[in-house]
Amino acid sequence: MKNANTLNKGQFKIAPIALAVGSALALMSSPSFAAEQNSAELERIDVIDTSENGYKAGAPASPKFTQEMVDTPKTINVVNEQVLEDQGVTSLEDALRNVSGVSTFGAGEGGGGNVNTSDNVTIRGFDANGSIYSDGIRDVAGYSRDTFNTEQIEVAKGANGSVYGKGSAGGSVNLVTKSAHLRGDQNSISASYDEADTKRLTGDFNKVLSDDSAVRLNLMTEQGGDYWDNGEEEYKSYAVAPSYFQQISEDTDVTFNFMYMKQDNTPVIGLPFITEEVSNASGVPEGMIAEKYWDNYYGVKNRDFEEVDALTLTAIVNHKLNDAWNLRSQTRYGETETKSIIHRPWPENLGDRDNPNYTGNYGLVFPKTNFSENQLVVTQLDFIGEKYTGKIRHDIVVGAEAYRENQKTPNVDLSGYSYSKTSYDPLNPGEIRASGSYSIDGYSKDATAKGFAVYLNDTATLNEHWQVSAGARVEDYELDAVQRVGRGSSATMVDATSDATLFSWNAAVNYKPASNGSIYLAIANNEEPNGANLSLNGRSEEDVAEYASLDPIESVTKELGTKWELFDDRLLLSAAVFKTSKDEYETVNNELTTSGEQQSKGVELSATGQITDAVSVTASYTYQKAKVVEGTSRGDDASGNGLTAAPKKSAALWMTYAQGPLTLGAGAEYQSGNDYWRANRVYFTTGSATIVNAMASYAFTDQLSAQLNVSNLTDERYASDYSAKGHFRPGNPRNAKVTVKYDF
Repeated sequence: MKNANTLNKGQFKIAPIALAVGSALALMSSPSFAAEQNSAELERIDVIDTSENGYKAGAPASPKFTQEMVDTPKTINVVNEQVLEDQGVTSLEDALRNVSGVSTFGAGEGGGGNVNTSDNVTIRGFDANGSIYSDGIRDVAGYSRDTFNTEQIEVAKGANGSVYGKGSAGGSVNLVTKSAHLRGDQNSISASYDEADTKRLTGDFNKVLSDDSAVRLNLMTEQGGDYWDNGEEEYKSYAVAPSYFQQISEDTDVTFNFMYMKQDNTPVIGLPFITEEVSNASGVPEGMIAEKYWDNYYGVKNRDFEEVDALTLTAIVNHKLNDAWNLRSQTRYGETETKSIIHRPWPENLGDRDNPNYTGNYGLVFPKTNFSENQLVVTQLDFIGEKYTGKIRHDIVVGAEAYRENQKTPNVDLSGYSYSKTSYDPLNPGEIRASGSYSIDGYSKDATAKGFAVYLNDTATLNEHWQVSAGARVEDYELDAVQRVGRGSSATMVDATSDATLFSWNAAVNYKPASNGSIYLAIANNEEPNGANLSLNGRSEEDVAEYASLDPIESVTKELGTKWELFDDRLLLSAAVFKTSKDEYETVNNELTTSGEQQSKGVELSATGQITDAVSVTASYTYQKAKVVEGTSRGDDASGNGLTAAPKKSAALWMTYAQGPLTLGAGAEYQSGNDYWRANRVYFTTGSATIVNAMASYAFTDQLSAQLNVSNLTDERYASDYSAKGHFRPGNPRNAKVTVKYDF
């Protein structure tokens, strides 16, 4: 692979523009267009409507996927609005529990620091926190995402850089936004209350203003969340999301989407995990602290808080160029600001790392601080259409994307606080109160990433039995960052640049033995540059420069699968075997290289849709082996080690039965155990867990309905997150929630 720093960037920046414009003009001006327009493609550009399809999704939302789900040669799991509503789910992490092979076990910051409150997503054993998208646009900010304005959630598994660009080897998560539409006036108000004293009110109002225009408004407010009854934990959110649609002409329409969300939380990110050192000093048994202490408040009053402000403004233009081609433009501006200071239980050590002196108590040291300012500007341009060469039909997407991402991390000084105590007994923490305030002085990081990409995807339908698809994306990426590296007195500010040209591709062959089924073989890659998540690697100025000079990390996914639509195309069955290999940064003979390799391989099964008119189902199962197959870790051979948050077996099942005004539902989530790997050993494993959920709803009238959801029906005790620093977060206990909904 050619070193990124040796490329002539001046020549590259002209070529993509010529390629995108030239290819589009050549394709659209060709005289061999089909006489018939692919009407499904035109509908794909508009707002998705899942209301009549139950749990089954007809096609992925992204216009870069041109085929129906049954003919898309990739594992894609969809959690749509109906599933979210039936399960009473309101967060991204809870929604992803419907997808096997996806873990929300965060295992601490960067795999080793501490539990946090942001969404944690691992797909097929690979970190995917930097591959969370909204309408195909990457959301780099770290926070907990609410689903009040989400139409459906799509998990595309495996390397897919040619579709989304730089990202995770395991796959990506795409949230599809609710938008104004012309399908009629549809209004609903929903209110819910649960045992954690969570009060939630949402509204979804779509109003058709004329034959050519509509407006939609989604609202949400929520407060509560004290699941373990510690008397202090609380999560408060409110959000507003207006949308406007205008049919400008017969061939052109425009949609404007705006979203603002504010969170004001008092979180708890962990309870004491008694380490061996603390156990020896205190006599308290090693492991998760006994359940009878889980209602203690291990935070600091008058100090611990989390505030999130998120704003996005999106403009989407669809234009019909002719009977075969459409133009789609999407531009977004976004800002997300996060501020938080949260106590994390940390064993008190009166010595140092080399000469420890653990007291058995926990101290008020190293609180979790997360201050971040994120800004995003993105423009995407897609030419979507079909072209015939003889009898072969080509479904083509050719486009370009330009983006600018900026992330700043303020310097936070906590020396202005004083405390009622500086250490506490983990079994009896008492009240820990702070007075004073924090201050901010400059930034410890200011990173700006700029990128420009062009891409082309083509699916050629040779005949009724065979399809061949291929695609490629070329992306010019540059990150300029000023950031602090090192620790303590050795910390220094480093000004560095990471520069890379990324080439991603995909290819697949799809055989259709029948109109309702397909068998496919696919291969795709992904390239991830240093600093892809707006942070340069390295612990010193020399390290940073050395990392920045390396080629991008590459991953390759191979997949053999089959998909079938049954019961009048209302149920989609899928099965696939997969293998993903990913390069890693490693040190060999005291020289930094990308010679290491991680690997995940396994099999996946899924079923989504209607079994009968009354029975709906969404189910998935994954068996995987994820491990390090080659490499060193700080001089120690890591070959054979597993990967964190990659359970060997995971499954999810949810079914509902609807008869007249009554709907009953039940399901379960299972994972065989999340391991936490650090320093070549498993620090902690969650063990297997099975979470059973159930629901019942009744429609009193066509407009008024009530619903009862019970999550964790068997009151399973398990750890949902863990940090080697001495704390863990338990999964929520059994919780009953009542929801009343009024449609008008």
